[in-house]
Amino acid sequence: MKPYSSYNTPLPGYGTSMVDRINLYLHFRRYFKILAERWLLLLVCSAAGLGLGLWQAWSKPDQFQSRSVLSVPPKVKMMQIMQGVQIEEDSRVVETQISMMKSAAVVNRVLQRLQESGGNTNRMARPDYDALPARGGQYILTVRGTNFDYCQKFAVVWAQEFIDYKKQVLVNLKSSAEASLHREILASERQLENVRDELDQFTRKWNIANVADAGARSRERLEKAKSEYFALQTERTLYESATAEEVAAGSVDPKRAPRTRPTRDRTSDDPDEEGIRTAAFPQLKFDLVRFRTQYAEKTNTLRTNHPSMVDLSREIAFKQIEIDEALRMADDTRRATIRQLRKREEAYPALIKTLEEEVFEKNLNEQEYERLKIREAREKEQLESQNRALASTSRLAVEDEQFNVIESGGGDPVAVGPFRPQMVLTGVGIGFILGLGALLLLHKLDDRLDDPERIEEALGEPILGQLPEVDKKHYKEGYLLLHRMKAHTMFAESLRGIRSALLLSPEGTSKRLLAVTSAVPGDGKTTFTANFAITLANAGHKTLLVDADLRRGNIHGYFEQPLERGLAEVLHGTLGIAEALRETPIKNLTLMSAGARPSNPSELLIGAATKDLVMELRRQFDYIIFDCPPLTAIDDTFSIAAFLDGLFFVVRAGKTSMRFAKMGINTVQQRGAPIIGLIVNGVPIDNPYYYYTTYYYASYYHRPLTPDEGTYGTGGAVPPPSAGPGPQSGS
Repeated sequence: MKPYSSYNTPLPGYGTSMVDRINLYLHFRRYFKILAERWLLLLVCSAAGLGLGLWQAWSKPDQFQSRSVLSVPPKVKMMQIMQGVQIEEDSRVVETQISMMKSAAVVNRVLQRLQESGGNTNRMARPDYDALPARGGQYILTVRGTNFDYCQKFAVVWAQEFIDYKKQVLVNLKSSAEASLHREILASERQLENVRDELDQFTRKWNIANVADAGARSRERLEKAKSEYFALQTERTLYESATAEEVAAGSVDPKRAPRTRPTRDRTSDDPDEEGIRTAAFPQLKFDLVRFRTQYAEKTNTLRTNHPSMVDLSREIAFKQIEIDEALRMADDTRRATIRQLRKREEAYPALIKTLEEEVFEKNLNEQEYERLKIREAREKEQLESQNRALASTSRLAVEDEQFNVIESGGGDPVAVGPFRPQMVLTGVGIGFILGLGALLLLHKLDDRLDDPERIEEALGEPILGQLPEVDKKHYKEGYLLLHRMKAHTMFAESLRGIRSALLLSPEGTSKRLLAVTSAVPGDGKTTFTANFAITLANAGHKTLLVDADLRRGNIHGYFEQPLERGLAEVLHGTLGIAEALRETPIKNLTLMSAGARPSNPSELLIGAATKDLVMELRRQFDYIIFDCPPLTAIDDTFSIAAFLDGLFFVVRAGKTSMRFAKMGINTVQQRGAPIIGLIVNGVPIDNPYYYYTTYYYASYYHRPLTPDEGTYGTGGAVPPPSAGPGPQSGS
């Protein structure tokens, strides 16, 4: 047992796994919808591609093919010498051969020979030709054209002309290489001679046999001078820091200084450390100490005037005088030595500077000499290399690379192309791809949305309710009205949800005067208005449905009432309110049609009679629903905006342009009319946003209605009224 929709058709969704239902179809639904809406464009593009492919296949003539096969022994390695650079053939030589085979020079030779032989009988002056490498050092020359004889002659002549051109190129290459090498050898010989002349002049100029030895001797003299200068400074510093007693005692020894003193001849004026110690200063100090010790020992037994004591005192005095004289002489000698050392030091800075300049000059000479020697070796090596290259080139023979013709002008006189089915399929494919591109472009430019979530985000207003899409093929009974449906349908449940959202809101009881409008015609505004009024009436509220579209209103057709004697006559004052009210088959629901089409509907609605009418209707009914015209078409809706408690804005999913809807909502907001919310009409039940509602609805109502349950709002089986004026137009 499956649940059924408004027109007794099975609902999708129930009975299958939800995971199975939410699959690729839901994810790609929007693209399926694009194809369903614009399949004709895709068909036209594919047909155009098919026509183009058929035209190409019909207009292309038959293609014939002939070939020649060349081979070269793989063991042969060709030595090509060009501009002095020796190039050994490697894997890249295959590309070189292919490029030469297809070069303009070879092809022009082929065409010229064919023209001379009178073989140019093809409509194409130059057929398609290609050269490809094969295994075993082979090359396949392929020619394609519309004349097999011409292709065969072209392939034969092409192979011959390539071999002749190759030989000519090798001869020219060898001659050019030899001439170039001769010129380079002469230039290298002159350059080597010039370098040797420079080297000879250099050695004669500086009068040296070995530059390196001369530089080494100069550096040795410089280091020796610096060492002697440092030794003199060290010795002078040693004497300046020493005392006279240290000098006299021989504690100052210049030989212990960190230097190697130069050997020199001593003169009588040179200070001599040995001479400083001639006075035997240590012995004098030793004798003085000995005498003082004796004097101290005898002091205990002898008096100071004792002859022995007197002699000892005299010896002590003499020794002290000798020591003082020795110290004076040692200090004089130290000072003289310091003066002599300073005098010798003064000559060394100039000597060192001269030696440094000499070493620098020797280094420059040595570098220049080495540079000349390197140039000589490089020029000599280059000359030897050029001579070897010349010898190799002279031994090179043109026949070293011999191409052999294995097959000449082979092939069958059977057409090999064009592949017409492929051309047709390619045309269809290109047309199909272009059609898909056009579909995607149109989809990007189309601002109509079918997802309620995206509609709500785009318009910036909350969605109060969603009405499912009902197939138009079920409009056989007339306009879509609840009392013609089964009691429990998704359409009816959606309307009940909108009613609950209105009545249970904090201000629901005060919202009694309501209007329904849309952006453009065709959004299902009138269908929603009529059925929403039925829903309120079925809830026990005394409801009045007013057709406020004085230009094209047709609510009277939903309830099979006449158009005349309605709102227009009441506003004109030619008809009373009670006379304009009509009872409907729905309990608690009263209808006021639009009336005869007036010539000035805007002036009628904006007049004072409208206010009086609204005040009177508020006293008689619980809810008053106005079916107003679309906002982007006319301005009649805002004539009653000041009396409204709320306004429903109907948007049709996938049909209403968001640009027009935004314009309508902005206009409503500018006029100060209170918008209760959006009513999204025509939501497909397979819409991913609406899918769970469909699924759980089908799960809850998992059995069909029995005949005794009746139709919506009647409590029993009521035969449907006779067919009205036809299916609703969707306004």
